[in-house]
Amino acid sequence: MHRARGFTLLEMLVVIVLIGVAAGLVGYGLQRGLHSASERKAVVQIVEALRATRVRAIVTGQPARTRFDLQQRVFEAPGKPAAAWPADLNLQLHTAADLGAAFEFYPDGGASGGHLLLNDGARRWRIDVSWLTGTVQLQAVR
Repeated sequence: MHRARGFTLLEMLVVIVLIGVAAGLVGYGLQRGLHSASERKAVVQIVEALRATRVRAIVTGQPARTRFDLQQRVFEAPGKPAAAWPADLNLQLHTAADLGAAFEFYPDGGASGGHLLLNDGARRWRIDVSWLTGTVQLQAVR
């Protein structure tokens, strides 16, 4: 007698469980990747806003400020809409006391100076604003 070939119910269940585990791992990895991308995007947007404010001050010949609202978690550069950073991205602002939560750039290219420290628990960034040259530099902090 010739026996039929095929898969047993147990083999099918093992394959289904393995597919489920693999799908869960891919979904988790994708979610973490999207979250990291949104944090990196916010950091880059802050740097771009500061640089755009410096250019605006130089071109217009008038001082210009990028303002930060630490309670609402938003920042705004002149002539640009306010943008938010993710809730789990912590921001510490160190700037001139009389400006509050803002960086001011001057027509000669200089700035009020200071830095921002951003972290999400695992990763940290520092954005430096030079008072002498007004340059804005981003670096990862280990």
